[in-house]
Amino acid sequence: MPKLARVQKIVLPILREAFPDVKVGSWIEDVDDREYPMLNVRRLGGRRDKSHPDKLAHPIIELTAYSDEGLLEAENLYEEALEELYEAVRLQKQTPAGYLVSINENMGAYQFSSLFQDSWRIQGLIQLGIRPPR
Repeated sequence: MPKLARVQKIVLPILREAFPDVKVGSWIEDVDDREYPMLNVRRLGGRRDKSHPDKLAHPIIELTAYSDEGLLEAENLYEEALEELYEAVRLQKQTPAGYLVSINENMGAYQFSSLFQDSWRIQGLIQLGIRPPR
């Protein structure tokens, strides 16, 4: 029986397919290798289902969009990425690691000061329901 994967193993392939011209990952490269626009996905917490801990989990991710063009471009990238996750839930889009069964925006798009010079950052917290592959 397939085990639950890290949420990034499900989310990153979905976003990479949808945004081939965007750097999509779970860590930020050194300044010399950094590329924009960028989507970054980190797990911040969440829980496993009590009755079926090997079949269903509800991790919370921090989805961050970075742009070196402007704030509006970062906001648009965040919103487009969020729409792709909603669509993946609606279609229950399969990845080799599993699929998304639910989505809840715990904290909507919010502007933070970018950690990187000459760029803009928008991020939100999203709780996803994940299951292993069928």
